[in-house]
Amino acid sequence: MTAARPAPPVAAMEGRAPGAGGRGAAVLLDLDKTLVNVEDHVDYCRALREARAVAGTAAQVVVPRTHWARCALEAMRLLVALAGERDRWRLASDIIERYELAGAAASAPMSGLGGFLAALEGRRRAVVTLLGPRATEAVLRRHGIRADLVVARDPARRIKPHPDQVEAALALLGVRPEEAVMVGDSEWDEAAARAAGVPFIGLSLGRRRHGFGAGSLVVRDLEEAATVLRGGG
Repeated sequence: MTAARPAPPVAAMEGRAPGAGGRGAAVLLDLDKTLVNVEDHVDYCRALREARAVAGTAAQVVVPRTHWARCALEAMRLLVALAGERDRWRLASDIIERYELAGAAASAPMSGLGGFLAALEGRRRAVVTLLGPRATEAVLRRHGIRADLVVARDPARRIKPHPDQVEAALALLGVRPEEAVMVGDSEWDEAAARAAGVPFIGLSLGRRRHGFGAGSLVVRDLEEAATVLRGGG
């Protein structure tokens, strides 16, 4: 991973949401387990077996610990390890995405989604997700989620926990890191945001133990995140 730029402190700790200073503020959003629960409906174990059979194994890479199920974690770790090997990466990603598309059809909104999206009115929003592009489109369409920009996984850039997807979103939105905030449920989201210099709000989803750092604001769920973004937390 590239060296992280220090992210500015999360201003919400002072009672003011980061990036809430005007209509130009941008919010970067993880998708799975942040806005919508897709993972629990995806057979990542079968996807991982098929991806390894076709694309082969890859060197083990160190990635942040997080709360995902083992097969989901290992499927994403495989794609991280295959970065730079486009043909093998694409083979593995396409197989995994077939299962993600099946899961998208059964995906369910996370608690508080409607109120959270309402709290984003007036801010530009980008979805920055590890899901494949077709699966991402299917999830957004199923749940009526609007985004100004979508950065799904793509062989042209390294995926989270590297900062490439976050940096791409910032560049395409035309905002500086300090003018944005990222909301996500995993330590992978946090690592990507921190490396790009973007303040981070982490959803604990009720976890008593998590790996979010001291510089991030940790809230329980989307309802608490909405309160923060409205400037009330």
